[in-house]
Amino acid sequence: MKSADDRSELKRAVLTAPLWMQATKSSSRQVADAVGLSQSFVARTWKEFMEPDPEIESIRALLAERQMVLGGLAVGPTGSCLVLNPSRASRLRYPASLSTSSKRRLRMVLAADLLRGVVPDPSYTNDRPDLWSSLNSSGLGLAEESIVLLSGNFEVPAGARPSVHLTDAWQWQKLVAALDLLPEVPTGEMLADLEWRMRRWYHGGRQPFSWTVDRKDPLGMASRADDVLGAGNALAEEILSAIRQGLVDGTFVGESEISLGMLNRLLGAPVRDIRAAVRALTEDGLVTAARSDSVVVRIPSLDDVSETYMARRALGAILVRAASRWSVEDRSRVKNYLDELSDCARRNDVARAHYLDLDFQIALFEGSGLSRIPAILETLTKQAFMHFAVMGARYAFSPKIILDQNTEIFDAIDAGDLRAATLSWQTKMDVGLNYLAQHISAMNAINERRGMNPG
Repeated sequence: MKSADDRSELKRAVLTAPLWMQATKSSSRQVADAVGLSQSFVARTWKEFMEPDPEIESIRALLAERQMVLGGLAVGPTGSCLVLNPSRASRLRYPASLSTSSKRRLRMVLAADLLRGVVPDPSYTNDRPDLWSSLNSSGLGLAEESIVLLSGNFEVPAGARPSVHLTDAWQWQKLVAALDLLPEVPTGEMLADLEWRMRRWYHGGRQPFSWTVDRKDPLGMASRADDVLGAGNALAEEILSAIRQGLVDGTFVGESEISLGMLNRLLGAPVRDIRAAVRALTEDGLVTAARSDSVVVRIPSLDDVSETYMARRALGAILVRAASRWSVEDRSRVKNYLDELSDCARRNDVARAHYLDLDFQIALFEGSGLSRIPAILETLTKQAFMHFAVMGARYAFSPKIILDQNTEIFDAIDAGDLRAATLSWQTKMDVGLNYLAQHISAMNAINERRGMNPG
């Protein structure tokens, strides 16, 4: 039987492995292989730090009251500091909760605190490596509503009032259970940038680390091209999320042009980075280039929607069968989304249920263990969700129906009934297609009337 100290070291190995692993996915299977432990142990470790904790719940309550965004992070030899500032980003009502990939990045960023005792320079005594001066110089100094989170014995300047001080290093790891309430836009891009920088920090000797959202490089090693490579995919996801949300809340409408300048103002990313990310979205058919400096989201035809759903119906049938071989961790991820959907159905939270349905499907695809089809199906699924958004139909679909559909699929896979799982998936696709077809017909009728009676 392993001692408590042994188990702590194993957990430390699991949580810090993504800092040095070459693979950026860092799935439970990849981490288990890298550290020589079982996949179930990795999954249990991750789950442990998502468990409710009174002090973490108090932080979660703060984040539930108002929207916050990352402001800065520092890791010193005796502790860490995370600064959250009130969101000033845009008019868009970004949905709370991080995506699966952003939560993975957040877990890796928090894990750096577990290495603070092995900073190699014993002569370093200043526990505030440029964080405060960087925040001030970037115009992001502490506001009255800012949240300052500390671990260990990290020192703060006079006048800065820590919101929460976590002296236990393991409690710091539990922050992922509260910080998942940060908005995916723009947090996802920030975490992608942090992930890249923390890997560089780890391999560069782990000197005291400081980062702020103005993207200044605390280690003097980053180039802008490296930033683009490290965060390009995340930026494309954020653009997609912002456009979808804008279509729903009326900021954008179907067929209208969305300029790259507008996306720059919403997300704070340089236009040249946005242009590269938009190019990738255009190649996937998620947006259409209008001119060199703008995009449009086309109102889909019935043929567009039918083609997307038929492809999802066929490819999804393959994946739900393959998902019967899912790992313990993959099953747990899918089940967690199902549990969250159940809560949404009880509260009739239509907007949140929509996002969870997307996460549920992507987690299901990834759990299949197949390598090529999940990526294709994920793109098709995002196309379908964009169709909902551009027609304004996104918030009308019942969370109870979504829950029932996904529960049937999950239960059938869990029971090894592959025929039932396939039929349940196909039924879900058929219901979705019929729902969209009705809205397209209604929109076409309205447009025809407008054409006949332009006044």
